[in-house]
Amino acid sequence: MKIDKTVIECELAYTKCFSKILQNENVVRFRDDELLGMYYHNYSYIERVLSAAELSSTIEAEIAVRQSQESDFCNLLLNFEPESDPLSMLPYKSDLSRNGFYAFDISKVTALQTVSGCTVKKVINQEMVDDILFCDLQHDEANLGKDFCTRRCYRRAQVYLTERGVNSYACYYNGEIVGNCDLFLHEGVAKIEDFGVNPTHQRKGFGTTILRAMIETALKDNAHTIYLVTDEDDTAKEMYQKIGFSKIGERTDLFFDLK
Repeated sequence: MKIDKTVIECELAYTKCFSKILQNENVVRFRDDELLGMYYHNYSYIERVLSAAELSSTIEAEIAVRQSQESDFCNLLLNFEPESDPLSMLPYKSDLSRNGFYAFDISKVTALQTVSGCTVKKVINQEMVDDILFCDLQHDEANLGKDFCTRRCYRRAQVYLTERGVNSYACYYNGEIVGNCDLFLHEGVAKIEDFGVNPTHQRKGFGTTILRAMIETALKDNAHTIYLVTDEDDTAKEMYQKIGFSKIGERTDLFFDLK
């Protein structure tokens, strides 16, 4: 299922908010010099459909580039399904995953139930950034470590607190931060990103409250398409489908561990 061009353009515009861009015939490379360990700020995007031989040579070339940069990983995103397993002949520890693009049926927004007394606010200062960091640590500290989570949050806050297009939102209940989400709009297309509810507050309606706030904000800014990206193996996609999201495309991600 090929992804609509306007959604692809939104995806690339979103990454440009954080990363420098270098493009050649087959590949768009993104690099964030301030957060080199962030996989989705530092990746190579392949939109044009390549044959198995073309893809293999492109992968090898991208790995060589990343090795010359002394990076310990190479992350490639493909806007098509490879003809065959592109990992089988390469001597690197690797992983292939598929991410689905899901768009919201705007007619269903009023059916999204919200939690009374819950407020969703745009992040506008360092105190609120620290609230977002608290959420990040609830989700990722065990796997990624406190140092990386902190650097990632503060790096992204450099964009949140400017006019560069990506806004972050914090959800509060009884004065307590319970979740967060990012929203990015590009020429009528809105991307929902970094959505999460703190583990102790999940399955209580806060997630739907946050998503409704993001959708309503996007609609006020005249968005005609509102989407998010989720791992096809993640059970979260079932929740998204239940509340009104439908699959509109799929992306293949190839990750190579170069350590």
